[in-house]
Amino acid sequence: MRHTLFYLLLAVCAVWLASSCSHDEPVNPIKPVDERTVLLVTPSGEIYDQNGEFVTQLPNCTFAAEIISDGDDYFVSGVQSKGRVGYWKNGKWNTLHVDFIDDVDHWTYGIGKWDYYIYLLDIPNVLKNSGIFPLENFHDFVPANHALAVSEGKCYVIGYGFSEVNPDGHYQPVLYTNYKKEYLPMPEGAVTGECHAIYAYDRDHTIIGGMIDAMPAVWVDKQYEVYPVTYPREALGDNEYLIGRVESATKCNDHIYAAGFEYDYDKTIIATLWVDGVPSHYLSGWECTSSQAIEILSYGDDVYMLTYEYNNDTDESRAHLWRNGQLVKTYDNIQVSGFTVL
Repeated sequence: MRHTLFYLLLAVCAVWLASSCSHDEPVNPIKPVDERTVLLVTPSGEIYDQNGEFVTQLPNCTFAAEIISDGDDYFVSGVQSKGRVGYWKNGKWNTLHVDFIDDVDHWTYGIGKWDYYIYLLDIPNVLKNSGIFPLENFHDFVPANHALAVSEGKCYVIGYGFSEVNPDGHYQPVLYTNYKKEYLPMPEGAVTGECHAIYAYDRDHTIIGGMIDAMPAVWVDKQYEVYPVTYPREALGDNEYLIGRVESATKCNDHIYAAGFEYDYDKTIIATLWVDGVPSHYLSGWECTSSQAIEILSYGDDVYMLTYEYNNDTDESRAHLWRNGQLVKTYDNIQVSGFTVL
């Protein structure tokens, strides 16, 4: 009887432990709006919070390229003044102990995280913790500013380069999937293409933004769509003049958000957001001579976007944080290069 009772209690404990250790809840649950933190980073490595309050200066930072988050931690890629390769985590520098055979300056164009792995794009390689993974046929490859994305351990890198099938020297859109190179398709007769934005999800799916023949474009799982603009210029017949471009992309509730800019008839640059291909302009009402969308992120059911406005006459600038199309905060004379939501 005692043995029976003992094994019964043991079984109950096992069931309780199994249920308490299950992962039904997400590792990083979505926080309510008032519990979230937005962090902004400047090119010089200054970190500000959503209220514009100074948080920290990244030590020995020559250039901050990108900021991402995972739970309550944030990570920044860029250039360190002492020539070391690594990243900043929560404001502190972490050196990657990588055995390079070269002796060149290292510049990390992008950063990603999955599980306990940190991915850094350090042309011509992707660094996965301390491992080196060379990009295939990287010659003449130009990475995007935020060129790397990771989804469930699958690594993507984007940019543009010269293709052997196009001898005229025009850029072609490039995608690396786990370090293997391919050129993304374009419409028949298209000459030039560039990738500038990537959002990867569910391991095997990507949304890539950029341009095709000076027009804003998006590739969804490698299938292209040229986006409409508010000020078309078909009559000009000039593909060399930039009409619009996608700089950042995300997905939320089955809608595709692509942020960037387009030009009006006076060749003034205007911050533009395409939602499922439909363009709309984002201007704060402050008098500016140019504006553009820098980055867009989805968090739960909310979409955050950062825009930048500049006045050529006064040399003043403002950054603006938007959430679901509503202006949340304005930052005076802070040149913000990116942001993240914790």
